[in-house]
Amino acid sequence: MTVEKLRRVLWRVRERNPGNDKPTNLELMRAIMIEIGTDPRTYAVNRKALKKLGWVKRYNNSRVRLTNEDIE
Repeated sequence: MTVEKLRRVLWRVRERNPGNDKPTNLELMRAIMIEIGTDPRTYAVNRKALKKLGWVKRYNNSRVRLTNEDIE
């Protein structure tokens, strides 16, 4: 897992949800599965890393909020 892969994950989420800064958890899971891998542990570790970097925050039980801090 590198920062570049995490950037690509968020890029893919934004590509599939233009103008929506609150995508579903399923959309985030799909992006992680496509860019990094399909193992359930991979999803958990990468979601935790995105939260720790402050790029993603929990919005409610089914959605996350993109903070746009990854965009330079």
